[in-house]
Amino acid sequence: MIIIKSKWGIGLITFFTAVSLALMLNFTGDYTPPEFKISAENVVEIKEDVELDSYGFNVINAEVEEGRVKRNQSLYLILRDLDVSPLTIYEINRESKGVFQSNRVKPGQRYIVYKEAESSQAYRLILHQDALDYVIFDWKNGINVGTGKKEVTKKVLEASGVITSSLYESLVEQDKNILIANRLSEIFAWQIDFFRLYPDDNYTLIYEKQFVDGKPYGIGEILAAEFEHNGITYDAYYFKGEKSIGFYDSEGNGVQKALLKAPFKFSQRISSSFNRNRFHPVLKRRLPHTGVDYAAPIGTPVLSVGDGEVTEAQYKGPNGNIVKIRHNGTFTTAYLHLNGFAKGITPGTRVRQGQVIGYVGKTGRVTGVHLHYMIYKNGQPVNPLTIDLPPSKAIDESERSKFEELMKRLKEQMEETKPQENVASAVTTD
Repeated sequence: MIIIKSKWGIGLITFFTAVSLALMLNFTGDYTPPEFKISAENVVEIKEDVELDSYGFNVINAEVEEGRVKRNQSLYLILRDLDVSPLTIYEINRESKGVFQSNRVKPGQRYIVYKEAESSQAYRLILHQDALDYVIFDWKNGINVGTGKKEVTKKVLEASGVITSSLYESLVEQDKNILIANRLSEIFAWQIDFFRLYPDDNYTLIYEKQFVDGKPYGIGEILAAEFEHNGITYDAYYFKGEKSIGFYDSEGNGVQKALLKAPFKFSQRISSSFNRNRFHPVLKRRLPHTGVDYAAPIGTPVLSVGDGEVTEAQYKGPNGNIVKIRHNGTFTTAYLHLNGFAKGITPGTRVRQGQVIGYVGKTGRVTGVHLHYMIYKNGQPVNPLTIDLPPSKAIDESERSKFEELMKRLKEQMEETKPQENVASAVTTD
C-alpha cells in the first residue's frame, strides 16, 4: 500500500478520480451520481438587498467612523493618521488634480472613514465641503477620486400665527426655522414694513421644509402666504410657468414692486419720520425733514431698494457721504450720512435691488449715527413709509387659468391652517 501524505499526492488522486468519472459519463451514458444531502449548516443565505449607507456604499463587514477636521489639519495628516502609506497618499493627491484642491481643507469640515471590519484598515474617506457636496477618496482597489452630492428631500408644511411682539418671536415660540421670517419679509417687502408690525397682525403660509438624510436642512420655496397687516390682508402665490415665474397676488399681479420698503436686510429702529415741519436738532429751527432716519450701528450695510443707476456717490457738505440712485423715469432714492461707500459704487454704476451700496455712519451735519433715507417721485420728495408703489408685471394671460387653479387649491389649504380668532399662539402642522 502506498500512502501519499503530501498535498501534491492528494491533488493527483483527486485529478485522476475526476478524469475517471468523466470517462464513465461519456462512454456509458447511464451514470447516476450518489445522492448528496445538504444540511442546514452548509446553507449560506444570499440577500438580494445589500445594505447600503446614505452615500450608496455597501457597509456590510465595514466599520464607519465620523470625524471633523482639526485646526491646521491637512488631507495629508488625516490620511497619515489613518495609517495610509506615503506612496498611496501621493497617488491620491495626484489623482485629485482637477477634482479637489488639498489646500481647501478647513477646520470643522465633516469627514467619514470606512475601514475593514476584521483588520480596521482604512480604505475610503469621504470629505464634506459643505452639508451637500463631498469628495470621495477610495484606495481599496486602485486610487479613485470623485465627487458626490447629497439628495435634498422636501416636505410641504403649513404654519400660521398671530404677532404679539415680533414675527421672529412668533416663529421661535413654535420652534420654527426663523428663515421663514426672512422669506416672508422678502416676499412682502413691497407692501409691508416689517420693522413696524402691529399686535394682532397675523400670517398663514404653506412652505417646503428641506431634509438631508432625514434631518432638517433648511427652508425651500414658500408656496403661498397671507399676511394681515394693520387690518389689510396681502397674499402671494408662487407660480412657475413657461412665461411667468415668481410671486403673484390673488388678482394675478406681480407681488414684487419697484422698490423695497426699507434699505436694510434686518430690522432697524426709525428715529425720525418724514415731517415737513420738523424742529432741526442742530440748527434749532423748524425745517422740513423729507426722509426717514434709521438708527443703526455704524457700519451696518445699506441696500439699494431697487435696480437702477448710481447718479451720485460723494461727500456733500451737511449730507455727508451720499449715494443717489435713479431707478426709472419716476423714482430716485438717496442715502445720506454714510460711513463709506461699497466697492465699485461710483456715478454711472448699475446696481441691483438688495445690493450693498454703503454703510451707516455719521458724516455731515448730524447728532449721531443713522441713515437718512429719501425717495423722490418725479423729482419731489415723498414719504417712504406711506408711498403706494406700483405692481410689477402681471401673470401672462396664457397661463392665468393654470395660476388660478393652483391659487384656489393653495388658498383652500391655507384657510384650514389660519389661526383661530383672538388666539395669540400659532396653530401649526410639522
